[in-house]
Amino acid sequence: MPRPRLLSIGLVASRLAACAVDGPGDEAGLDGASDQTGPATGDGGDELEPSWRMLVDHGRWRADVDASEDPWPEHRPATVDCDGGWHRETDGIEIDTGACNYLLLQQPSPVAIEAGDPIRLRMWWQGLASLEPAQGHVAVLVDDELLWEELVPIPGPADVRSLEFPSPLSAPAGATITLHLHNHGYNTWHFHELAVLSGNDPSCKATPCD
Repeated sequence: MPRPRLLSIGLVASRLAACAVDGPGDEAGLDGASDQTGPATGDGGDELEPSWRMLVDHGRWRADVDASEDPWPEHRPATVDCDGGWHRETDGIEIDTGACNYLLLQQPSPVAIEAGDPIRLRMWWQGLASLEPAQGHVAVLVDDELLWEELVPIPGPADVRSLEFPSPLSAPAGATITLHLHNHGYNTWHFHELAVLSGNDPSCKATPCD
């Protein structure tokens, strides 16, 4: 898999801030919108032009994930305490690991993914503190298949991930998207966007297509 591209934190942070206030246009907000790369032609069954379509809606995450559905049971603490450790923002979700010792969120994907489709992921974190060397683990899965993950050294500086990479997997609309995060220490992480460049019917954004 090609190595994801990392943009400078200043440039990406400014773009993330702009996305939170911009209206529809060349780049829509991160929460539930899509960036059109060309005119769609849906009339008469014509094939649609590819466009960026959101794979997650930050208002639809659910945290009541049973331990039996955890893809990393060996990482899971005996007691998970995260009820007040994450919340929705206008352009994503924020996770405070001082109030969340283990994050596992899920929701259904509104669109299908084909292997090789470009995936776009954007997140960032503040300076990561720990008295002893440790690692943060953040990962995204689709129906128990790994889409992306990273091990982040702690302690470490604030950083941004603004990535585009080909999907290593295929999955139908309605597949379960899982966001996993845990680390050692009291740190703040921000997950903003997960999108696919797809020509799928845009009506599949609201509900899975048949």
